[in-house]
Amino acid sequence: MPDFRIKICGVRSESDVIACATSGADCIGLNFYPASVRYLDPNSSNAKSINEQATLAGLIRVGLFVNEAVSQIITIYQTFGLEAVQLHGDETIEMAQVLRNEGIPIIRAIRLPTVPLTPTEIQTAIGPWADLDVTLLLDADAGAAFGGAGRQLDWPSVAAWSQHFPSPQGQPNWVLAGGLDSENVWNACRISTAIRVDVASGVEISRGVKSAELIQKFVTQYRARGVDEPQ
Repeated sequence: MPDFRIKICGVRSESDVIACATSGADCIGLNFYPASVRYLDPNSSNAKSINEQATLAGLIRVGLFVNEAVSQIITIYQTFGLEAVQLHGDETIEMAQVLRNEGIPIIRAIRLPTVPLTPTEIQTAIGPWADLDVTLLLDADAGAAFGGAGRQLDWPSVAAWSQHFPSPQGQPNWVLAGGLDSENVWNACRISTAIRVDVASGVEISRGVKSAELIQKFVTQYRARGVDEPQ
């Protein structure tokens, strides 16, 4: 899995890509879920130009999918030359194994309640994904919306889980999402112990519309914590 620290998810224009690159973010999410306000049609010239711009800018590109057919995920991954795919729906372990057999790195979204949880409750929600070679993305459960709703997780619960169930690789193999923005990302990282973050609605001026100013503020506040850069 390519290493990153700041993932800006749901970019929809070349100007979004430029804002991400100039701000110091190192990863973007391309949303291929048709029901999302951040949807990118993989057959559109816009999606292709965004991908080309991001490649030139050296950004890590992750394709987001929700309950998509494995064959379509593989096709888009290969066509766009993505670095990873994010499974954000009800995908099965068996589906993930097929993708892993194709050499595709996976980010698996784990949708959690926003109430305080015990480490065991979080680990139970992760279930068998904990035993698979995937990066976990801890997000707030948004029901049928499958994320992007701006709801926050209970950060002390995440910290307790991370301490109780450390990653076997040593470096925490998870990403914090859910309601992050420039006003809270510093505290979110401090309290949850996250070193990697994912943001969508928190850097938007309206649903699905990114703000270069908010992206810059988000990255600046994240960097203020002094988290190490990827090696």
